[in-house]
Amino acid sequence: NCTEVSNSDQRDTDGDGYGNACDADFDNSGTVNFPDLATFKAAFGSSNADADFDNSGTVNFGDVATFKRLFGKAPGPSCCAP
Repeated sequence: NCTEVSNSDQRDTDGDGYGNACDADFDNSGTVNFPDLATFKAAFGSSNADADFDNSGTVNFGDVATFKRLFGKAPGPSCCAP
């Protein structure tokens, strides 16, 4: 629901104020870019909670689709961060 409505109940495993489903900006640079892609690729197949956007327990192809949708954008919206 991150593209339409802020959700204060959403997991925010890196504690940056953006819920995981809206936050593929792993280096907190303000934009999802190639360094974030490298981090995501390294996490693929793991249980890395930051890269597990759908909270399935594994970083998988469902998370790839989310990362692809978020690439080139800023994280958010957020219930907490500006």
